[in-house]
Amino acid sequence: MELQVDEVYDGTPSCVKTARLTTKAFLARVGTERLARIPADTVSGAQLVVSELVTNAVRHAEGTCGMNLAYRGGHGVEITVWDKASGSLTAREWDPDRPGGFGLEIVRTICGPLTITPTHHGKQICVRMPLPQAT
Repeated sequence: MELQVDEVYDGTPSCVKTARLTTKAFLARVGTERLARIPADTVSGAQLVVSELVTNAVRHAEGTCGMNLAYRGGHGVEITVWDKASGSLTAREWDPDRPGGFGLEIVRTICGPLTITPTHHGKQICVRMPLPQAT
């Protein structure tokens, strides 16, 4: 079983909310297909990951950005966000006094490793959001 959704956004701040709502609806579809509702904390975690990644795309890249959500069976959803910025991302050292810039740390805490890949139009970031085993 495979489910997938592709979204293209205009790069304005309002697209972050749209991405969160799309993620919630997508995970509801995944739960229906798996015959096991996705727990609310998992949905919230996925929405937070999407929010952080799309917010980064809106803030640090000009123009359109997009998101792909894919479930191919198993125990996870692949979340990919792309933008038109060609620069690479650098991990910052932990600093509790830093006023912001914790987005990628949050994403890594929830999903584990992330993959950043250059594309013909910029870059894409891909993570795997774990899902609890269907019972």
